[in-house]
Amino acid sequence: MDQKYGIVIDSGSSGSRIQVYKWDDVAQSRELGVPELLAGPPQITQEDGWSMKILPGISTFANSHKNVWLRHYKDLFEFAQKIVPPEKIADTPVFILSTAGMRLLPESQRQQVLAETCKAVKKNTRFYLGPCEDHVQTIDGLTEGVYGWLALNYLMLLFSGNSGSAQNSVGFMDMGGASTQIAFVPSQDEITRHDEDLSTVTLMTIDGKPQTWRVFVETWLGFGANQGRKRYLDNLILLAAASRPGKRLKVVLDPCMPAGSVLKKHMYEKKPYTIQGTGNYESCLREIYPLLMKHVPCTDEPCLFNGIHAPKMDFEKDKFVGVSEYWYTANDIFHSGGEYNFHSFNEKVKEFCESSWDTILQNSKNGEYLNLPNEYLLDTCFKASWVVNVLHEGFGLPRLALEIPDNGISDEAKEVEEVHVPFKSAESIEGKELSWTLGKMLLVASSQIQSQEQFLVGVVPSAI
Repeated sequence: MDQKYGIVIDSGSSGSRIQVYKWDDVAQSRELGVPELLAGPPQITQEDGWSMKILPGISTFANSHKNVWLRHYKDLFEFAQKIVPPEKIADTPVFILSTAGMRLLPESQRQQVLAETCKAVKKNTRFYLGPCEDHVQTIDGLTEGVYGWLALNYLMLLFSGNSGSAQNSVGFMDMGGASTQIAFVPSQDEITRHDEDLSTVTLMTIDGKPQTWRVFVETWLGFGANQGRKRYLDNLILLAAASRPGKRLKVVLDPCMPAGSVLKKHMYEKKPYTIQGTGNYESCLREIYPLLMKHVPCTDEPCLFNGIHAPKMDFEKDKFVGVSEYWYTANDIFHSGGEYNFHSFNEKVKEFCESSWDTILQNSKNGEYLNLPNEYLLDTCFKASWVVNVLHEGFGLPRLALEIPDNGISDEAKEVEEVHVPFKSAESIEGKELSWTLGKMLLVASSQIQSQEQFLVGVVPSAI
C-alpha cells in the first residue's frame, strides 16, 4: 500500500525535536473497506528511532538568526533524509512549530528567526514547505493544548470507529519550560453553559464523515517550570531586599533548595546573587503559592489561576493525563510516574527537599536519579513543589488519600477495585510517544480526505 510521510519539528524553549510520521494512502484505505478503518481518521504511525532532539532552544538565536540553519536545523533535516524514502521527500510536508520560548521574544526578533529558518529550509532541502506563515510559525499555547488533546485521545483510540464521546475523552495537561496548558471536553451541561468558551475541533474519517468535538483549552505563559522558577527566585530577591533597605544583598535563602546547596550568580536586574538552600518543604509550598496569582479576579466561577475562568472539572468522573514536566519530575527523581497519589508523592518530595545536598549528590552517584546533571537536581525541589501547587491549588485536583480516601488500597488492587484515579503522568501511551506534534499531523492527514460535504477540518477557536 502506498504511504505518505509528514514531519513536525517541535521547537521548544529548551531544544528542538523532529518527529517523522507516516500513514496509508486514504484512497487505498477506502478500497479495503474495513469498517473500523473507514469510521476513523487516518492511522498515523511512527517507528522506533523516528525522533531526534537537539539543544538549545531556537530562542537563543534571537541575536544570531543567520546561524539557525548550520548550528541547529541542519542536523535534524539530515536525520529526516535518512528516514523518508528519496522518492517521497518532495511530497513530504514539513511544519516547524515553535512554542513558549519563542513567544517570550520581542516580535521583531521572533520574525527574524522564523524568516531565516524558512528561507534556509527551502534553500537546503527538497522537502515540501508551503507558505512560511503556515509551515514555519510560533504557535500560541491554545493551539499547542488542542494538538496535545488530539494526540492523547488519538492514542487512546477515542476517534476510532464510532465510540467517541465526551464521557470517555481524556483531559490533557502539559507543562513545559515556559508555559502550561490544559485541554478537555466538559460535561454536556457545562458545554451548554460555556458555549462561547469552547473551541471546535473537527476531524475527517476515511469514509468522508466529520467528527466534531467541543474542547475547552487554556494556556498560561510564564507558568512553565523554568519560567516559574525564574519568577520565584526574582521574587525571593525582591522580598529579601525589601526587608533590608539600604543594605547590599548578596546571599538569598531559598527553602526550595536542599540545605547545603548553592546557586551562584543568579542574575536579577543585571546584578548577580548567590542563592543558598535551606531545605524546608512546607515553607517552599507557601512561598510558591502567591506566584499562581489566585487573587486575580476572573469573569465567572469556577476560576483556576491568574484570573482564568473554566468550565467545572468533575474529578470524580473525569480523567486527565499530564505530560512533559508532570512526567519528568515524577518519574526521573521520584520514580512515581503513572497514576498519581498525592499522599505518597508528597512524602517523597518532602524527603528530597529536606535531605542535605551531600546526601542528594551521593544518591546521584549511586544512580538513583538517572544520571541527571547537578543543575537539574538543584531545581528539583522547586519543580516538584510547583507541580503540586499547580495541580491542587491551580486546577483543584483532589488530594488522594486526603480529600478522597483511598483506604490504603495498593496500586495492584486499584485495578481490581476499579478505584477512579483522576490524574496520571505519562510520556507514552501503549508504547507510543505522546507528543502534541502527533495532533498536528493528525489534522494534516485528516484534511487531505475528500468529502461530498464541505467541512472545515481543523480548530475553530472559542468565541472569546
